[in-house]
Amino acid sequence: MKSKFFKIIAGVFILANLGMAEYVKKDNAVYYKYSEEDDSEFKVENVDLGTFKILNDKYAKDRKNVYFSGNKSFEDVDSKTFEVLPQYYSRDKNNVYKPINEWIQKIDGANPKTIKVLNEFYSKDDKNVYYDMDKILDADVNSFEITGKERYYAKDKNSVYYLGEKIEGANPKTFKIISDGSYSKDDKNVYAGLEIVKGADPQTFKEIFGTNYARDKNNFYYYYGYVKNLGKINEKNFKVLDYYLVKNGNEMYYAGEKVNIKNPDKFEVIKTSDDNDILYGKDDENIYVVTSDEKHGYLKVIKNADKDTFEVMEKDTRYSKDKNNVYYAGYNVVQLQDVDKNSFTIGEENGFSYDKKNVYYAGRKLNDISSAGFKVTRLVNRPNLPINFLNDNKNIYKLIAVFDEETGELKSVKTAVVKNPKVDSKTFETFSYSGNYFRDKNNVYYENELYKMGLKKIAGADRNSFEVLNDEFSRDKNNVYYYGNKMKGINPDGFEFVGRDFKNNEDIIFFLKTKDKVYVLKNKAGKEVYEIVPLNFDANSFKYSNADNSYESESVGYFQDKNGVYYFDAFRLDELNPNKVFAKVKGADTLSFVQLMFGYAKDKNKVYIEDREIKGVDPESFKIIETSDGVTIRDKNKIYKEFKK
Repeated sequence: MKSKFFKIIAGVFILANLGMAEYVKKDNAVYYKYSEEDDSEFKVENVDLGTFKILNDKYAKDRKNVYFSGNKSFEDVDSKTFEVLPQYYSRDKNNVYKPINEWIQKIDGANPKTIKVLNEFYSKDDKNVYYDMDKILDADVNSFEITGKERYYAKDKNSVYYLGEKIEGANPKTFKIISDGSYSKDDKNVYAGLEIVKGADPQTFKEIFGTNYARDKNNFYYYYGYVKNLGKINEKNFKVLDYYLVKNGNEMYYAGEKVNIKNPDKFEVIKTSDDNDILYGKDDENIYVVTSDEKHGYLKVIKNADKDTFEVMEKDTRYSKDKNNVYYAGYNVVQLQDVDKNSFTIGEENGFSYDKKNVYYAGRKLNDISSAGFKVTRLVNRPNLPINFLNDNKNIYKLIAVFDEETGELKSVKTAVVKNPKVDSKTFETFSYSGNYFRDKNNVYYENELYKMGLKKIAGADRNSFEVLNDEFSRDKNNVYYYGNKMKGINPDGFEFVGRDFKNNEDIIFFLKTKDKVYVLKNKAGKEVYEIVPLNFDANSFKYSNADNSYESESVGYFQDKNGVYYFDAFRLDELNPNKVFAKVKGADTLSFVQLMFGYAKDKNKVYIEDREIKGVDPESFKIIETSDGVTIRDKNKIYKEFKK
């Protein structure tokens, strides 16, 4: 139950971000922006501009295709009859669709003629009720309805449902929601999600406003994915101190866990962060702060803190200070060493701070690096890797932070000067979003920590025309580069990837083309040595079949040019010989050719498995139906293959 609880929180975030994007028509093309305020955008490929129609901020269509979030739908949607429904659901003459993880997916079996969207999670047709993509078994369609304003609850004449699952034993006639999705009750029981709160009294049970706690006449409870009964309430001495913090007699609880406060009667909250994750408090002897060390108790004493002058810093509430010291609250509380309080500054990057002499990370002083000219060039969260470039006025450095992989505790941190190549530290900066490319006033550099490739100058790169293509490839006006190395004989003019990279065990296959040639490149992941061979295809028309559309395998696929359609099978690959890698699909119609799943494809005349025609199949009705239970491959006449997942 806990895992589903957190999944739904993520789902709410995704839905909350719907409605912030837009399609933009310009320069005889269509572009998609994830946010109206965001300048970044990408081109919507292969649209028919004459018939392209924007339906809303997520959906668009032309005479052949439907687009969602700027990408052609993975589903085989009928564009002519396609329409948008409430809550970003949609339908055509054949199916009903719902956005899941930024793609629309078919709700198997849903009737588009009778579908009714109840809210962003629940829908029903004349025969069935659905939660997201799943059919709710045995639900009564006629009486099924959403319960109140709460989005996750629903009921019919027989049962109550939470997140699409039946709350066993709940009485729909007396069922009520107590709070904002955490608690509910009927005449016999109290529920937290799908779970019965054992021993709770339905008549007196209520949420403690503004917290994740609840109570009845006898006990109090905490719920966050699962229920904790925290025992008898001390009616004379029960007090809510904060969102996560309550006092019950001489005991105090934070996030449902008992915490050790020396004098609970004297305890008061000093400050809470805006997200409620950091809390400071004090009693008559100590200053306390919440840390992320759940195992040893959330609230920790800040040793040596002076109560009279203690204050929490505004810019980052993990930092605090008194007349003597500066403190950082992370996994534990750290007292910063050798700090100058008058010049102390919290950095823009999370965890970094500095004064007139020193630089600190998570409260730990970094030796060697100077605060003069200090900046963070790159910060990427990859545990136990030297992940950061730091600059001062003299050098660039790697920050090497070692974390406990189980708890997240910072075990050690140090810096190492990058001596080779020699860069201009004052102008050294991240070049692009990828995090693998850098530049200074003179040069462009490449580094790939994932494959343990250290920082190196990209020899001969033209800084002004340099362009990052992805983590491996880049180009300028003169050359194409792979892992920061010049690719001999590859023209940067018109250079692009065809389809995606195909993987065969550890081998990586890239199909590339320039304005006049097509190539296949083979290497092993993270290796700078590669083979590259020109292929005998027409460069102008060579493309991955439906590369902007549906199914892209990591080992098989179809390509085409003006002369035909070709089947690629990486498992046949023993050497870079196009006669072995590709098999021509004889007689395929390139204009109507559609790639399907599991090595199947079809055009207006035939159906294919790999490079072979399947005789006697009706192409128009041939389809692959994938459900949570399995896969059926059929046409209007018969089932050709069926297997369970």
